Amino acid sequence: MTRGTQVDEVDANILRALQRDARHNFADIARNCNVSTDTISKRFRKMKKAGIIRGTTILVNPKSFGYDCVASIGVDVSLPRLNEVVELIQSIPEIVFFTTSIGREDIFCIAVLKNVGKLSQIKDLIKGHPLVRNVTTTIWVDEILLCPENFEFKHLRK
Repeated sequence: MTRGTQVDEVDANILRALQRDARHNFADIARNCNVSTDTISKRFRKMKKAGIIRGTTILVNPKSFGYDCVASIGVDVSLPRLNEVVELIQSIPEIVFFTTSIGREDIFCIAVLKNVGKLSQIKDLIKGHPLVRNVTTTIWVDEILLCPENFEFKHLRK
C-alpha cells in the first residue's frame, strides 16, 4: 500500500472494528470478514507499515480528573515569526494538542482546563504576545467528538 492507496472492504472492516475498540480480537474480525485470522494479522501489519494505522490508544475522560472545560483555541499570528508563538504555546501545560494551520487562524489548539476562568487566563496570556493579532476560543459543550469511535473517514463507508 502506498500513499493514496484505496483500501478494500476487508481492510475497511479491520479499521472500523479497531476504531471502535483497538483491543478488538483479530479472530472475531476474521470471522466477520469470512477470512482467516492470519489474513487479518497480515493486513493489519501491512496497513501499519504503510502508515494507514499509526498506533492504538485509549481515551481518557478529562472530567474524571476534575477538568471541566475542553476548548479549541485559534491563534492569528503576524507571520513569518510563527515559531516564537509556537514556543509560547508549547509552554502552556493545559494545551494538549496544537498544530499550525492555514485559514483564519495560523495555530489551532485544544486545551483541557479546570474551568472556564482558566481558559480566559490562557487566552489573555497568548493574546499578550506581541506577534499575536487575535485569539478565538470555542468551548466544547458535549463529549469530545473526534475520538476514534465517533470519527470515520468517508471512504471507509459502504
